[in-house]
Amino acid sequence: MKAYLSIILILLATNVLAESDHEIQAEKLLELAGTKAAMETMTNIMLTQQIQQNPSLAPFEQIMQQFFQKYLSYESLKSDFISMYVEAFTKDELTAINEFYATEAGKKAVKLMPSLMQKGGEIGQRQVQDNIQELQKMIKDEAERTQAVQ
Repeated sequence: MKAYLSIILILLATNVLAESDHEIQAEKLLELAGTKAAMETMTNIMLTQQIQQNPSLAPFEQIMQQFFQKYLSYESLKSDFISMYVEAFTKDELTAINEFYATEAGKKAVKLMPSLMQKGGEIGQRQVQDNIQELQKMIKDEAERTQAVQ
C-alpha cells in the first residue's frame, strides 16, 4: 500500500513540475518578447488618444492612469497571459519560441515588430482611403438593390 501511495505522490509531483516548467517557459516568452514594455507603451498611447479625442478627460488623466495601472498593467494581467500561452503552446513549442527570441534575429524581431505593425496598419488605412469611393459606390448599389426588393 505504501508503494502504491508513493507512486501516486511521485506522479502528482511530476505533473506539478511539468505544469510549472510549462508556465516558466510561458513567462520567459513574455519577458523575451518585451511584453511589459509593449503594454506600457500601448497603454500610454491609448490614454493619449483618449484625451486627444475627448479633451474634457484631460483633468482626469491621473485617475485614468491609476485605473489602467490597476487593470491593464503587465503585473495585473501576467498570470492570465501565462495561462493563455500555456493553453496555446506546448512546453516544447514555448521553449523553441524562446530560443528564437534569444537569438539576434529574435531580438531584432521584438524590437521592430511594433513599428512594423504600425506601418502595416498605415498601409491598410491608406489602401482604404485611396479606394473609399469604390466602397461607397458598393454600399450605395447594395442599398438601392435591397430597396428595390422591398
